[in-house]
Amino acid sequence: MRQFQSRQQHLQQQHQPVQESARASAHAPARAVTAQDIDNEMLDRAAALWTTRRIRSFFLLLERPPRTGQR
Repeated sequence: MRQFQSRQQHLQQQHQPVQESARASAHAPARAVTAQDIDNEMLDRAAALWTTRRIRSFFLLLERPPRTGQR
């Protein structure tokens, strides 16, 4: 029985900081979107697209059968 009670207390202690931080961020005032934010988002998307293309190209190279005697 002690283990069960101590486990309940431990679980409650773990969840409290998460809930408090969620409440704090929910009450934070919304800030205006700036031109820098838009530029950063565009750069992030471009980097993600470039990375995705590189990964796809890599997997396509892996799927190709090895060339025999051609050079």
